Amino acid sequence: MSSPLYPVRQLPKQSPILDWIDRLALVAIVIGLGVLLGLQYMEPDKRVLAVAAATIVIGVAWRLDMVSAIGVLILALPYPRGTTFGSTNLALILLVLVIYLLRVTQREAPAPSKAPTDAPLGAFFLMVVLSFYNIPNARHLYFALQQFQLFVGTQLVFWLVVNNIKSEADLKRLHSFQTVVILSVCLVAIWEVNHPGGRLVPGWIEFTETHGTEFDTKNLRVGATFYDFELLADFSGLNLLFLTFLFIRAEDLYRRLWFGALIGMSLFVMFATVTRGPLVSLTVALTYLAILMRRHIKLVPLVMTVSLILGAFFGMNYFVANFTRSGDLFARAEHTQMVGWMPDSRAGAWTDAWTRAWEHPFIGHGPYYSAERGLKLWYWPHNLYLYVANAVGFIGLGVFMWFMSTLWKLTKPTVDHFRGGRYVDAYLFIAHVQVMFFLVDQFKIEYWRNPTYQFQVWLMFAFWVGAYKVSKLPPAEARLAPRAA
Repeated sequence: MSSPLYPVRQLPKQSPILDWIDRLALVAIVIGLGVLLGLQYMEPDKRVLAVAAATIVIGVAWRLDMVSAIGVLILALPYPRGTTFGSTNLALILLVLVIYLLRVTQREAPAPSKAPTDAPLGAFFLMVVLSFYNIPNARHLYFALQQFQLFVGTQLVFWLVVNNIKSEADLKRLHSFQTVVILSVCLVAIWEVNHPGGRLVPGWIEFTETHGTEFDTKNLRVGATFYDFELLADFSGLNLLFLTFLFIRAEDLYRRLWFGALIGMSLFVMFATVTRGPLVSLTVALTYLAILMRRHIKLVPLVMTVSLILGAFFGMNYFVANFTRSGDLFARAEHTQMVGWMPDSRAGAWTDAWTRAWEHPFIGHGPYYSAERGLKLWYWPHNLYLYVANAVGFIGLGVFMWFMSTLWKLTKPTVDHFRGGRYVDAYLFIAHVQVMFFLVDQFKIEYWRNPTYQFQVWLMFAFWVGAYKVSKLPPAEARLAPRAA
């Protein structure tokens, strides 16, 4: 579709001979990749697989429109590989960025536009840069630069997604890619449950640190490609809300079966992490959801819904605890003890992080959180807000909360139900509940410490901001905004 602002460039017709050459070349490439993947299935080599994956991603991204190219990037983000220049995620992000900028300059894609989050994100970026002033030595500087590189990568992903969601159709397509990511992460986690200490792809996707008790037959805690069970639990809880929205909005039986299966897998993975935090966060989020929907709530459906949720939770916990290698989440929650107002598993980490934050209260210690300082061992803060205060100071924490409050306002729903109305408005409704879940859950964990999971968080932020921008368009434009070919 063309428009006066973004005219379609008419390409000259290709001769029949060149057309046949293109087709034969494509067939040869497909056959070659098929043979290569078959050989690698029998005897996998991490270098060959990484190069093949990169080749496929680059080729697909170049040929597709921008939304589909970003979708391919989304599929690749949970599976980075380390290289001499950094993570493969950064290389793929830069590739998609170059493709986007080329298409913008050639008027084949809409130019970037302002977003309500530009000011707080710019201020937060500045605080991250200023925090380098307090880095004590070259060793810490090396790790701080690695963390800064990851931070820049997440900002580029955020920027690319926000500036390429121009309609509800774009948002739905990116959501479809995200459901495939959820499926792949869940399948990896399920494989990890059944293969503790195993290597799914030697040299690339390995779980050599996954161990339990009784010769790895009980009490496993899986982390999938994030290699962190607490963050995998956070991922599962957030996506349970997202998938429930998609399930309710589904218009046919097959889509409901698809989303229902993903809900079941995400619930299984959440319990397989044996992490207590999401139970609390989901309870708060679902209570807030009920408050938002109070006008539509009736007693009998409410009792049935609550009974169904409790039945699903207790049933899944029983299954995971008794028929898998993982542990009993509810039993672990029962043994939680409090030290004052803090859980026993967080008391030491929170106290240390609070003390450490006051050493450089204004601009922080820098983006790298050192686990040691002299003879003192500092644990991860296990709290995003304390982590941010340590990294960029309390001023930086204030700027970050400015950004989060902006997301809270942007997702403030204009509807109070999932069905009917525009897709984008209903999505902002569940996004607002996701914000509540995220704010609560990050009291016991910090996404920033993980080089893979933080991309998922900023991708989610980008969906929220992109949906808000679409929601402000007139209904006809929001359904299918004019775009370049």
